[in-house]
Amino acid sequence: MVYNTIILEKSEHIARLTLNRPDRLNALNEEMFSELNHALDDVIADKSLRVMILTGAGRAFCASADIKDESRGGDQLLGHKNPFETYQFIRSMPQGVTSKLHNMDIPTICMVNGLAIGDGFDWVLACDIRIGSENSRFMNAFLQMGLVSNTGATWLYNRAMGISKALELLYTGDWLEAEEAKQCGVLAHLVSADELEQTTMELARKIASKAPVPNRMVKGLMYRGLNQTLDDHLAEAAQAEILTLGTQDHIESLASFREKRAPFYKGE
Repeated sequence: MVYNTIILEKSEHIARLTLNRPDRLNALNEEMFSELNHALDDVIADKSLRVMILTGAGRAFCASADIKDESRGGDQLLGHKNPFETYQFIRSMPQGVTSKLHNMDIPTICMVNGLAIGDGFDWVLACDIRIGSENSRFMNAFLQMGLVSNTGATWLYNRAMGISKALELLYTGDWLEAEEAKQCGVLAHLVSADELEQTTMELARKIASKAPVPNRMVKGLMYRGLNQTLDDHLAEAAQAEILTLGTQDHIESLASFREKRAPFYKGE
């Protein structure tokens, strides 16, 4: 599919999904919502992929809804729909992106190249690992519009930074600057803007070089563990270990160790 508002690239078992409306700070309109959901479905269905990078073109990651787009952005997305249509749109489009990012079985990295506002901030947090630079800034923004965030802020913020800081940002609508974002856990890595691309790609390639089956299992175990007792989690981890013991990639790891060479994993 040819996209107008995003770019989807695949190479070296890595998918790279770029929000591509740089002249609008990658603000969201109806077309972008639809294309993002389509692209994420594509990535989820492609079993050759082992890592996905999410980023933005230009000087912003995502400036939330495009309130200046009078055709298919801002209030036009919701203002002319009845409550049922509005609910269906929210569930399938903005929340569809959040859900697909969070539930994707391969590791995800967000390369936060600039402003991340509203939905954009939530989608940063829906990714597993976040890498930013001095240009990364975060804000909820829904408060300024007299709205409640619908893309997961009230679930994602506290898991990333703790409930106290999460509620402060939600109550005030204040900016979260890059250095504090690193300190409170929103960013795993804070590097210079010049190093952002290289650092992100090095991490993506490192993850892609590992056995993909256990990486997918580890991701699932980690997130399900947030709602499990320790005993229940240990039981599931034991089952996962048994499954990985029978994979060809485990056999390859043993062979490569004995033969003193790099392993070649196939995801089998």
